[in-house]
Amino acid sequence: MKKWIVLTLAVLFVLPAAHAGIGAFGSWWNSKDYDTLYGGGIRLGMEIFSGLGVEARGSYLTTNGDNPDMSVVPLEVMALWKLSVSEFIKPYIGAGVGYYIKDVDWDNHHDLDVRIKDNDCVGYFGVGGVDIQIGPVTLFGEAKYNLIQDDDEFEWRGGNLEETYSLDGLCVNVGVKFGF
Repeated sequence: MKKWIVLTLAVLFVLPAAHAGIGAFGSWWNSKDYDTLYGGGIRLGMEIFSGLGVEARGSYLTTNGDNPDMSVVPLEVMALWKLSVSEFIKPYIGAGVGYYIKDVDWDNHHDLDVRIKDNDCVGYFGVGGVDIQIGPVTLFGEAKYNLIQDDDEFEWRGGNLEETYSLDGLCVNVGVKFGF
């Protein structure tokens, strides 16, 4: 526990000097075929120069008891450009790529002998949002559209149904961050 406290304090001490930032957010993701996913994550960002920055994100999302039950861990990187509208309000746009670690579980309560082979996948996204700076804290909200290569295979009673399920869809994130 002491190591985590020391590491956190060290990161918070170094971030302002590096024009970097750290934050946490809640997510709502309306995927095309897997219903709605809910969760949250963390983001680490750094300004390269005058409004242009890079960011890395990791999050965990899951469906709310829907069938099929699914959880996904998106690991994403993106480039973003912030516009300085005022001292406190800064809209931004960006684009990025991600690797999505999935776990799909079909509730087979009707004994239909359904099997799902879920594969991790890659994808890309576009994002637009706004930062609202209140002292050293920044509140943010953003909309992100995901396009994700999906090739899950569904098998029913030994035969392949050639069914595909897509994670494409709108994601909304809101949260708080410190720094960039």
